[in-house]
Order: sequence, then structure tokens, then C-alpha cells
Amino acid sequence: MIKTSPLTARLIKIGLTFFLAFVPFLIKAQVKKAQSTYPTATIINTEQRQLFSKLNNQEYELYISLPDNYVNSDSTYQVIYLTDANQYFGLMADITRSLQWGSEMPEAIVVGIGYPLSSFKTDDERWSRWLAWRMRDLSPTNTAQMDKDFGMENIKSGGASTFLQFMEQELFPFVEKNYRAKSKDRTFVGFSLGGLFGLYSLFQKPGLFQNYILGSPSIWSDNKAILRIEKSYADNHKDLTGRVFMSSGELEEEINAGMVRNMLELNSILKSRQYKSLHTDTAILEGETHMSAPSVCFQRGLRYLFRK
Repeated sequence: MIKTSPLTARLIKIGLTFFLAFVPFLIKAQVKKAQSTYPTATIINTEQRQLFSKLNNQEYELYISLPDNYVNSDSTYQVIYLTDANQYFGLMADITRSLQWGSEMPEAIVVGIGYPLSSFKTDDERWSRWLAWRMRDLSPTNTAQMDKDFGMENIKSGGASTFLQFMEQELFPFVEKNYRAKSKDRTFVGFSLGGLFGLYSLFQKPGLFQNYILGSPSIWSDNKAILRIEKSYADNHKDLTGRVFMSSGELEEEINAGMVRNMLELNSILKSRQYKSLHTDTAILEGETHMSAPSVCFQRGLRYLFRK
């Protein structure tokens, strides 16, 4: 049984139970050497890199999954960019490899964007820092309540604009310099706040990504501020380019601020714009919660985007 920390109790109290999906967020098990003499398990054909952002003075930990034939070929590959990599990189790496083996999607490089957490001594320290950093990077607007619940020191919500700049100006050049990565074939994958950030990217920098997988996007944030951002885009543009897959777990609806209704509302708005270059698909994942939905969302999204 997981011991409930003060931070955990506070999250439950305010009703944002969907963040509990991220409790087991570390890719590397924080195991003391004295506990085991066995070698650490690793994911095949993966690398870990560090990238410091001058834009927000943040060190990022990048997790890279390469296609099985990468070393023995000279091909260039599409790139899948994944937020919350401390939580989801292993899952995404295995799903893409399995679908590639089954010829259900082309080979791809997966770039997971995570945070350096190993220097923190306790789970509460790691968890608190991770929640604060992701809140800052993935939320488009600053809200006092979010800062109160997840902020710390000088880490505040509303940093999505800077994080998007980091991706465009620092992350993409780094990846495309160090790997045989295509610059015009990018897929964004994000869940929860990551899904919200994906929508923000779609409306702020259309064309930066060609494909989007948005799981349980936190449309509720700041009184549905993302709908206002979408309207601002629609008021000034006649077209929007991209292929978008959105999903929410069936069992998220009442617990997590109307996830399903919000997703369907936004999709209906996008359909009403009649953007000829935008293609969307939505799925309500039967029987799934916020904790169980990511794996189903990622598989369904990849198959929707890349099926022949």
C-alpha cells in the first residue's frame, strides 16, 4: 500500500484525482544498491540525453527510442514527441515497436521530454518538483488555484508559450542535428495537461506538428481558456492544418471535470469551422479511467494516424 503523503491528501481534497495517475512517474526505479545486486532492466535501442533550455533555465532529460534498423540504415525517420516522458516513455517505446513489427505504422524515432529527478532524495520531493515543472510547461494560462495546488518557489503555471518556443527553437534543432529525423513529419503526443498543451500548440503554431494524439486533454483548465484561444484563432484564420486524435476514458466523465463532454464540445466546434485541412477523430474509451486510458489512447491514436 502506498503511504499517503500530505501532498497526496491535498490533491485528493481538491478533487483533482486524475493527477494520481502520475504517482509511478519515474522511468528508473529508485532502488538502493544494497537492495539488489542484479543489473538494471533497460529498454532496447534507447538513449538518454540532457538538454538545457536557455529560454526557461531548465534542464530537460530526453529519452530517445530508435527504430530497430536505425544503426544499419541511412534512412530518415518521422519523429514522435512525447510529453510526460518520466511517466510514459517506456509505454510509448514499446507500443510503437510492437506496431512497427506488425506493419501497422512506419518506423519512427520517439523523443520523450522529461525532467531530471534522480537528485531528489524522497518520492515526495521528486513528485512535487515534477508536478510543478509540468504544470508550468504544459498550462497555457496562469491561474492562482493551480499555483496554490502545484506551484513552488518561482515555478508558476502558464509557461506553455515558453515551452513551445523551447521545442521549436532548441529541441527540434537538437534532435534533427543528432539524429536522422525528418523536419516536416512530426507527431505530438500528450496526456491530460499534455493533451491541453497539444491543443495550445495546434492553435498557436499550426504546422509545427503534422499529427496530434491528445489523451484526456484538460480542457477544463482556467474555465476552458483553450476554447477562447481556439476562438481567437478562428476569428483570424480560414484554415487549420493537422490530423488530430482525441480520446477520453468513459469513467473519467463525472470524476474529472467533464472530460468526455469537453472533448466532444471542442470537436464539435472544430467541425463547425469547416477547416478543409483539419481532420479529427474522437474516441470514448469504454471502461477506462484517467489512470488506465493512456495505453489505449496511444495505441488507438497511432493506428488512426498511420494506418494505411
